[in-house]
Order: sequence, then C-alpha cells, then structure tokens
Amino acid sequence: MACRDCVSGALHEGIPIGREETIHGLPTYVSDPPSGPVKGLIVIIPDALGWTFNNNRILADTYAKRTNSRVYLPEFMDGRAMSVSLFDHMDTVTDPGWMVGKILPAMHLVAGIVPFIFFCRLAVTQPRVYKFFHDLREHEATSLPVGAAGFCWGGKFVFLLCSASEKATNGRNLIDCGFTAHPSNLANPADTNAVTLPLSVAVGDVDMVMGLKEAEQVKEILEEKGKNTHEMTIIPGAKHGFAVRARPDDKIAVQQGEQATEQAVSWFTKWFTKLAL
Repeated sequence: MACRDCVSGALHEGIPIGREETIHGLPTYVSDPPSGPVKGLIVIIPDALGWTFNNNRILADTYAKRTNSRVYLPEFMDGRAMSVSLFDHMDTVTDPGWMVGKILPAMHLVAGIVPFIFFCRLAVTQPRVYKFFHDLREHEATSLPVGAAGFCWGGKFVFLLCSASEKATNGRNLIDCGFTAHPSNLANPADTNAVTLPLSVAVGDVDMVMGLKEAEQVKEILEEKGKNTHEMTIIPGAKHGFAVRARPDDKIAVQQGEQATEQAVSWFTKWFTKLAL
C-alpha cells in the first residue's frame, strides 16, 4: 500500500561516498567502513524511493561508518521505484487551495504510485529479495553475520526474513538479525507472531500505515518473545517515513530520524559483536 506520507518529506543534501556494483545480478550501492575490519554485512531494503534515492544512500554510508559494516543497497524494484518528484505533487494535492490546480499533480501521483504498487508487490519482489540473501549468505557471508534493515516497503521483508522460514543451502538462516522503521504491508498479528530472530522496530505513534493500536500489539508480542532479543520503540509525534525523509527544517523530525538511526546502529553493533564471540 502507499499513503500520503510514503511520498512526502525531503531530499537530503550530501554526497554519497560509496560505489555502484553489480552484486548477485542486481545493481547495488555498496558502502564500506572507513577503516578497520568489516564486522558484518547489512542489506538495506528501502522505502518506495528505491536504491538511487539520495537519502537511502546517505543512510547506508552512516550505517557503514558507525557499525564498521559493509552495507548493500540493492535494486530490488527493477526500475519501478517511485520518483522523488512525487514529493512536490503530494504537497500540492494535500495543501489547501484551488481544487482545479490539484488535478494535474493528482494525475502525476496516480501515474507514479500505481505502477509501483503493481510491479513491486510481494509476489513479484520476494523471490528477487530472497535470492539476493541466499547468494549473500553462501558467498560473502560465510563467516560474517548478516543484518537486514527495512523501511516502509522494505519493512515487510525484514519481518519475513526474521521468521527464519527459509534457509540457505548451507543450512543457515538468511539473516542473523533485523531492524525496521515504519514498516508497511504487515499482516498482523501473524507476521509478528512468526518472528524468531532478533528484531528491532521503530515506529511513530501517528503513523498513517501502522496505527497506534497495531503498534502497541506488535510491541507486546515482540516483548513477550524476550526483551533481550526483540524490541520496539514507539516515538511520540513521529510520522510514517520519519527515519528516512525528515525535512531538514523540522528539528523535531530530524531528531526522530536520528533516534531511529541510533536504534539501528546500536542493534546491529550489539548482535554483530555477540555473533563474533
């Protein structure tokens, strides 16, 4: 699904410092830690803006630097990601004003959102996502832990991967731990009940996709599984998309995004350290 906040926010300034490679058949943005040995591998399964969205690449660089991990941001959407130009169209459509002036922007929104929903639905993209993790586990990650970080559209896959329902050919789980912020398309309580691997979740209490009642249910289920292996933070005032697309002039939203980043960094650092022992 897609909501107003899925195509709202801001394009962050900054120059990504990673590189583009083809990894297991997919164009992939790769970011390495600035120094020291690689402690683990993190795969970002992004929001609807996809692998070229500047915010997602900057976030990959941040994770690489702060966790001493190699971070992969693959092209899981086969060229069907939404365009950042939809931000302006959504602002026009949702702002008060002359209705006639909203017609063309609304048409652009439909043209940008509907193909994404169709071509990036679970039945189409799950095999592509899972193949990447299979190949990663059987090649680059034979001796390194793997974490998955999912945002919005990508959050569903993190829940599924944390269910450990599918194994690599070497018998290992596809990932070792996961983090997700403002996940979408969850089938709850089933998706949360199925989680077995360490999972950290961050959502806002005014998320248009995951309402507060559902968020509290997810939090309760995860914490019953064990507070040392599962956690969920419900951030007051945070909207859907806060972890990736906060407007730089909104200091509160920026702080909320930084809180989610710190939660992810702490989680991956914790589990990569444990798995290395």
